[in-house]
Amino acid sequence: MFADINKGDAFGTWVGKSVPRREDADILAGRAEYIADIKLPGMLEAAFLRSPFAHARIVSIDVSQALALPGVYDVMVGADIPDYVKPLPLMITYQNHRETPTFPLARDIVRYAGEPVAVVAAINRYVAEDALELIVVKYEELPVVASIDASLAVDGPRLYEGWPDNVAAKVSSEIGDVDAAMASADLVFEERFEIQRCHPAPLETRGFIAQWDFKGENLNVWNGTQIINQCRDFMSEMLDIPASKIRIRSPRLGGGFGAKFHFYVEEPAIVLLAKRVKAPVRWIEDRLEAFSATVHAREQVIDVKLCAMNDGRITGIIADIKGDLGASHHTMSMGPVWLTSVMMTGVYLIPNARSVAKAIVTNKPPSGSYRGWGQPQANFAVERMVDLLAHKLQLDPAAVRRINYVPEARMPYTGLAHTFDSGRYEVLHDRALKTFGYEAWLERQAAAQAQGRRIGIGMSFYAEVSAHGPSRFLNYVGGRQGGYDIARIRMDTTGDVYVYTGLCDMGQGVTNSLAQIAADALGLNPDDVTVMTGDTALNPYTGWGTGASRSITIGGPAVMRAATRLREKILSIARHWLQADPDTLVLANRGVMVRDDPGRYVSFASIGRAAYCQIIELPEDVEPGLEAVGVFDTVQLAWPYGMNLVAVEVDEDTGAVSFLDCMLVHDMGTIVNPMIVDGQLHGGIAQGIAQALYEELRYDENGQLGTGSFADFLMPTASEIPNMRFDHMVTESPLIPGGMKGVGEGGTIGTPAAVVNAIENALRPITNSKLNRTPVTPDRILTAISAGACA
Repeated sequence: MFADINKGDAFGTWVGKSVPRREDADILAGRAEYIADIKLPGMLEAAFLRSPFAHARIVSIDVSQALALPGVYDVMVGADIPDYVKPLPLMITYQNHRETPTFPLARDIVRYAGEPVAVVAAINRYVAEDALELIVVKYEELPVVASIDASLAVDGPRLYEGWPDNVAAKVSSEIGDVDAAMASADLVFEERFEIQRCHPAPLETRGFIAQWDFKGENLNVWNGTQIINQCRDFMSEMLDIPASKIRIRSPRLGGGFGAKFHFYVEEPAIVLLAKRVKAPVRWIEDRLEAFSATVHAREQVIDVKLCAMNDGRITGIIADIKGDLGASHHTMSMGPVWLTSVMMTGVYLIPNARSVAKAIVTNKPPSGSYRGWGQPQANFAVERMVDLLAHKLQLDPAAVRRINYVPEARMPYTGLAHTFDSGRYEVLHDRALKTFGYEAWLERQAAAQAQGRRIGIGMSFYAEVSAHGPSRFLNYVGGRQGGYDIARIRMDTTGDVYVYTGLCDMGQGVTNSLAQIAADALGLNPDDVTVMTGDTALNPYTGWGTGASRSITIGGPAVMRAATRLREKILSIARHWLQADPDTLVLANRGVMVRDDPGRYVSFASIGRAAYCQIIELPEDVEPGLEAVGVFDTVQLAWPYGMNLVAVEVDEDTGAVSFLDCMLVHDMGTIVNPMIVDGQLHGGIAQGIAQALYEELRYDENGQLGTGSFADFLMPTASEIPNMRFDHMVTESPLIPGGMKGVGEGGTIGTPAAVVNAIENALRPITNSKLNRTPVTPDRILTAISAGACA
């Protein structure tokens, strides 16, 4: 399929096929083991007491009644945290970064409703919850800032003593001469976009078990996390425990979506509690805790000024981004806000651009990673501006996009920060319009409008950050971790293969795809390959963890390299046995044969027995064993891209939105498993629709959450999610062995803008109102309609 290793010559039979996911049978039958399924001898259950106030000083805590409750083993509060415990570590910091030290339990001040102030260990969760009601905490309420505007008020309260304002960090980027572009443009206009606060809401909430082995002072941890190695390092740093004494295991995850790419205060709290009670302690997060204490995401206010010429060509853009960080920096610091700021030129050849991003602290739970990681916000603002530009100039929004794309001839192309490795945007654009039936939809829309029906067509084009790294870049911008991946591969005495990776399987199917890559390199069936994940004692260190669309783009090449090295050793042994020219040997049928003489064959089982047992049968220059290690660290990011197209109908009387068509045409380079790719895109689009129309964490002026259950936080169900159509185009990444690009976040990034563009397009004949705030709920649609003033 490919010419050389840098283009993926290890691929053959299995890469590109929709191989069924092997884990699905266990998951569907209820046999899969999650944190809540793990039971250790003598294990206690934990529950956290959380602050009911968004901002308050802790005056006193009385735990005597709770300790007297039968079945309660211990109650720990902030004052019990040893002095040697350090604040919560961060994976990345940025310029002008201000410290927001956070400890396992609040000591003096709570800064959001839901911050843990005490933790109970009891014989079961029921007793632990009862004990929480017996803890008496006296608070002195402090002024609350529960919005970006309130936080930025000049004379408003400060969350941290000594700060001149509530800006926790600030970054800026610029290219070209923006001021000159604005002065010379035919059209200049500006808009404000407000992106709501969202919650990743994985099916499985967080879970954590800590068990001390007091003989060797070793710590065993089971953690539902996407970052096992980083959790071990952070636990070591925070609690002053040698990393070699800590073992982190992550069983099957019921989804993560970025929320489990964080190291939380509850984790070291449970470790300290387990040491105090001298017994294993498990904590399983309930759903209310998940809404009020697991990281939130997305909330930003983006002010954009755009300038263009009368033909629709964009000449400059200025963006001012304010991101609601919540009460403190969390694991990712202001990372998503920064990524929004540097993606404000999108996929367009905009020569002049300036962006300034501020991370603002408020009395709300910390914000962090969620599928897309700042890219959906940038795409929403940019793609809405392109549609509004087209409307102002009375041009087709598809035509305006096409003349502004970065052309293929300019690849690789550097925008505000990153360099696009490859892209055929115009080709994909034309293919998407044709496959969607754009012209036919325009005709259908015109006919519907004549009947008084409100049908709208919306689109957006995106590029997605994937192959997260490279290590040197991450370190340069403030990251404490590398962006590489290490894979170890072993063939045993039976000819079966084991792949060990530091990546985690959180339901995305990565173990299946890695097995396909290894199988192709070794002439095996993927069922002959077992991929081992989720254990710091067994698996290699991965530089960043599982997220950022990097599992196949970074982990895949690492497996390829390890498998290629193992293949070379297998061939050297087979060449010795078969006395054949190396160029004539092929791997097939669980062994090695001579291409033109299949009868000359040696099985992998025979090679395995020789490598491990009958050493005398090996060539003299070959060491025993069949193992190899592969490392991959990209020199640049890989950039998949795609175009979302949707058609909707809006009911003028109710504000209800119905999907008539929903399509995504994308290019993610080499596709390892098409079925898994489509599954990723289905899920991503569903979350994008949720952001556009439904989900919102609403806080009042006192910092109190008004949407703390699924009765209020409206997740779309199967009834609300439309049928989806996909089309695939392949442009191999020139930088990634195998040509792969990521896909985990693609469906999420462009969907909100496409949906809102379609709704506004539908309403344009009857209102001038702009839909610049998400979610676009029925009441907001009705408000826009009532404003009238036909465009």
